[in-house]
Amino acid sequence: MKKSLLALSLTLVLFSCKKEETTSDFAATDVTGTSTVKGNVNKNVITPNGAGGWTNNNRINMAGVVVTVKVNKGGAGGLYPNAVANGADVYSGTTDANGNYAINVKSNSNGVSALITIDGFTGTQDTIINNVTKTGLYATYAGLQSPLTTLFMGQNITINHNFTATNVSSNPNLINIGTASLSGSISINMILTTKTGTNPTTVVGGGTNIAVPAGITVYMSLDKDPTLLVPKLYTTTTDAAGRYAFTNFATVASTTPGFLQNATIWISDYASNRDTVRIVNGVNAPTTAGPSGVFGNATTNQGGLYNNENRNATNFSFGGFTAN
Repeated sequence: MKKSLLALSLTLVLFSCKKEETTSDFAATDVTGTSTVKGNVNKNVITPNGAGGWTNNNRINMAGVVVTVKVNKGGAGGLYPNAVANGADVYSGTTDANGNYAINVKSNSNGVSALITIDGFTGTQDTIINNVTKTGLYATYAGLQSPLTTLFMGQNITINHNFTATNVSSNPNLINIGTASLSGSISINMILTTKTGTNPTTVVGGGTNIAVPAGITVYMSLDKDPTLLVPKLYTTTTDAAGRYAFTNFATVASTTPGFLQNATIWISDYASNRDTVRIVNGVNAPTTAGPSGVFGNATTNQGGLYNNENRNATNFSFGGFTAN
């Protein structure tokens, strides 16, 4: 009996000690989750009103409409408000045959500010009689760019859009639609060391810019697409030499009223190492791996991208490096 009591007492002491060792607090910061932006997109059509006339109030669902959600990474309303983060994440989706879309977006518990854009388009305002479609007049359907919307993780938000046709009164062929191209290279700043002489000494310079690797995503937003009549987002990636190109995107002639054709080109934050480039007695030596961290995003602009323009030297570099 005494042995049993002694063993029980020893067990309680050990359990008590273990419990005291695991009472440290853990405070999580910038906890993220997922929100869903969803909705329905439709357009108006002409149908019989049942009294011998016509109405343009009835609607059909629209398939293939592109919807994008942009969320800033840092700052007030950003995804990581407690961290030094730049740039933005862009999510996209397309409406299905029933005009519905659903886009999963990373968010947090404090709420992130999201810019939601539904692309417009050009087409015809058709007439539907007994499920038979009769092609109608050429028309434009203006898109939607919602005010900043707050998304909380674990919660869904619904953004619907009803397209309404605006008939084009003039001949649409008067708008001279053609193409333009834009290209350039993107570089990244690495540490540079040089050694010279018979008794080499290392001199650390201010760094050197080298081409980024292949596969870096580059974004371009054109302020007015000639068919959608709203800003249009393009993406491409860099090749092995750090070059990128947006080739033969739609634009208009320089004399077209209402079209500035200004573009913003940008790259998001890039997580990588800042390596050391070595030059020994004037000869390139193997690169030394450096600290890990994030190279900041960068942006450049080009204006007047009209028909036949070919901007082939739109070069820029990632911003400063922040080590982990």
